[in-house]
Amino acid sequence: MSEPTIIDTKMHGFEGITGTFLVRGKDRVALVESGPKSSVDNVITGLEREGVDQLDWIVVTHIHLDHAGAAGTLARRFPEARVAVHPVGAPHLVDPSKLWSSAGRIYGEAMDLLWGGIDPLPEERLKIVEDGDVIDLGGRTLTAHETPGHAGHHHAYLDDETGFMFTGDALGVSPQGIDAFRPATPPPEFDLEVALASIQNIRRADPTALWLTHYGPADSTVDEACMQAADALNQWATWVERGRASTRDLDEVTALVQAEDRRELAGRLDEEGATRMEMTTSYRMNVSGYMRYFDKKENA
Repeated sequence: MSEPTIIDTKMHGFEGITGTFLVRGKDRVALVESGPKSSVDNVITGLEREGVDQLDWIVVTHIHLDHAGAAGTLARRFPEARVAVHPVGAPHLVDPSKLWSSAGRIYGEAMDLLWGGIDPLPEERLKIVEDGDVIDLGGRTLTAHETPGHAGHHHAYLDDETGFMFTGDALGVSPQGIDAFRPATPPPEFDLEVALASIQNIRRADPTALWLTHYGPADSTVDEACMQAADALNQWATWVERGRASTRDLDEVTALVQAEDRRELAGRLDEEGATRMEMTTSYRMNVSGYMRYFDKKENA
């Protein structure tokens, strides 16, 4: 049994916060996730270090820039590779202008520094993947599992050889060396109930281990990791609702949630760890996702 290999993207200059995963079949090789274009050189160096001179598949769990931002760049570097993507996300890899503009509303002037742009993909290089579809690597398969909530166009992928599941952001984030899960709840698509249902979908797929894009194998069992991730989603919902009851100001609610989270993680998260966690999904972005979710529920 050949375990996947983690290639650290060293996103934003930090180790152990965003990985890509090299999966080798008998005949074909896949890279799960691409990382952002700003750190694509680290991914290419990692592939060269592993002796990879040909990629057959670039598989992205969803199209957010830290997961698929370098897909177009890597596709140019490996012209035989096809890019597997959810049908809702596919058009935004062909024409990434709306994706880039949407992210710009969150990151503002820091966009180029953080993400480095995004190269468009020719439509013929894409493989549209639906729930249950299989990517054949020759004696080894990756099966897509629909896991929305974080984003409506999200898949997790189950490796049949190891039983490992690549969960993208469906469980949130837990960077290397940090004993905690933080939800990943960006606007505009985050939906709490759907995210919790997706965690149950992962459980029902019966994987042997969970591999997070942020970052690597979960330290706990599948059941424990799923429970921790669900508890974190519910806990943040409680904090945001409590803050939202007294103010609708995003910065004020964010400050309240941050204070609660720091108390919850006291002794487990030092300043360096807190900085690394913020690089994967920030307090403000998460709270913004919850606020929009509660607004939509209220208006409905």
